[in-house]
Amino acid sequence: MVTRAEVAKHNTRGDCWIIVNSKVYDVSHFHALHPGEGINDQYIADHAGKDCSELFEKFHNTDEPFEMLDMSEDGKTEGIVYIGELCDE
Repeated sequence: MVTRAEVAKHNTRGDCWIIVNSKVYDVSHFHALHPGEGINDQYIADHAGKDCSELFEKFHNTDEPFEMLDMSEDGKTEGIVYIGELCDE
């Protein structure tokens, strides 16, 4: 279990954790792989250390991005590391 306070410490491009649907992911090495990185000045690192659930759902309208997150739990998604479940503080 990971707290919001711990996620907030990982708030740079080189150390980038995000929350999506109460799960925590390290996407520090995913920037170059993300097909939408930099479109309309939107960058993953702009949301480092934060809950990105609403934004993630807004911009991802297919199952593939959600499946990538699910697969990261088994270490099967390049550039995304599953950290754990978000806990209530």
